[in-house]
Amino acid sequence: MIFSKMKYRFETSPGLSKPFLPLLLLLALGSLWGLSPAFTKFLALEGISPIGAVFWQTLIAGTGLLMIILIRGVKVKFNQRYVSYFAIMGSVGIALPNSNMVFVVEHIPAGLMSVIIVTAPVITYIVAVIIRLEKLDACRAAGVLLGLIGVGVLVLPRGSLPSADMLPYALLAFITPTAWALTNVYAEAARPMEADSMVLAMGTMFSASITALVASIATNTFHPIWLDFNVGDQALIAYGLITVCTFFLYFTVVSMSGAVYLAQVGYITTLMGLGWGAWFYGEEPSAWLWIAVVLVFAGLMLVNFGKRRNKI
Repeated sequence: MIFSKMKYRFETSPGLSKPFLPLLLLLALGSLWGLSPAFTKFLALEGISPIGAVFWQTLIAGTGLLMIILIRGVKVKFNQRYVSYFAIMGSVGIALPNSNMVFVVEHIPAGLMSVIIVTAPVITYIVAVIIRLEKLDACRAAGVLLGLIGVGVLVLPRGSLPSADMLPYALLAFITPTAWALTNVYAEAARPMEADSMVLAMGTMFSASITALVASIATNTFHPIWLDFNVGDQALIAYGLITVCTFFLYFTVVSMSGAVYLAQVGYITTLMGLGWGAWFYGEEPSAWLWIAVVLVFAGLMLVNFGKRRNKI
């Protein structure tokens, strides 16, 4: 999600440009992204530390992206600007929000987390207006208001959460979309424009893995995957490989249909996240949660529509 501002130079063959293929890829991407909260919940329940999980996820993802880059024959270059970009995007945009998600999703439903993370575009617009990167637009402001009302419905009414004890963790969960929002805005201003987006994604993943490694060693929470290779460790490797797949799908959809088309993936991600939570953990979304979903979706539609209208 933090790579929504990137442009990807990737050409597909004419035979792949059939109308239904982008939709299938979009559905696959949304399904995999929606699987993330359920996957991280499983890792947490298996006792894998949040920072330790993020280290292996990002190391595997970075290695997979590097292999794709080498196959494509893309030139990889680094300078001070790249290093600074990787450091901020990797630590604030990946290591922090992903570790936070692994931590909080142990205590809240995976489906709830799926709704919370989709608020990132709304928060992004708020941050962009505050720092004057974007102008205040009535349509998008209305979308933000609806999104905030949806957030309120999500956590405030009695019965909106399965247990009142979950409220602190539900509030902490918003660190994840907020961190993504901050790095979305940063990427808009600081992205090396001449760079290949997959190279930037690879560098960001490796930066996140270094951040997570240092943090896990400092806090004595490093997870030695080789000591007792159980089902949790197998799931962790699968999570890293899924991350590689989502990046590949993301860039492919952008190259085939553009960023505006890709923006619809948020709705699929949320609905699939609710579905995965119900499938794996027997979660039953409350009426309040569905009301929040409708409000957040309406807010996203207005935010996206306002952005499109301003570009015309």
